[in-house]
Amino acid sequence: MERLSGTVLAIGIFLTLATGCWGQLVNTCPFFSTARVAAPRTNLGNCSWYEYSSCCERAEVTAVFAEMLSLQDATQECRNMVNYMMCYFCAPNQRSFMIGTARQARMCSSYCDETYSACRRAKYNGVELQTRITSGRQFCENNFFNYATNNLNCLSFNSSAFSSALSVHMPHASLLPLVSLAGLLALLSHLIF
Repeated sequence: MERLSGTVLAIGIFLTLATGCWGQLVNTCPFFSTARVAAPRTNLGNCSWYEYSSCCERAEVTAVFAEMLSLQDATQECRNMVNYMMCYFCAPNQRSFMIGTARQARMCSSYCDETYSACRRAKYNGVELQTRITSGRQFCENNFFNYATNNLNCLSFNSSAFSSALSVHMPHASLLPLVSLAGLLALLSHLIF
């Protein structure tokens, strides 16, 4: 009887610890809600590298990329970096780089700076981006991202997302989509509220 009590106590302690750690093991999706968790999803189009584990749904990606503004004459590097940045709402680890309940993403300063460097000669309405924006900080902040100067707890570019067998589907080969966080929130509001 005493041995059985010890076993029951050990199981109880294990379950208590396991339950307490569950929130740390599951990738929650704070951009959408505390109830949504990352899961495998298919046909994510421009965000296909997240299909193995994603916080977003296909309809959300489609809506966001259908309404984006475009840059002309962008290099492939620029397109890839901005495309990856705009898919942040699909990231299964978004809990690590989202700022509280503000639904604002922290972008690593190095990522912002490298993206600006790659995109500064691209054109918007016939004018080079570098005539309107002068730094990576300004590039990210103009798109309502937080510029993380310490490069901690922030989203950084993963170029391997574009070297995999999954392809990135750009709306037009010579155009680069850009959208602000405000635009993203407006497009997604009917899907999540």
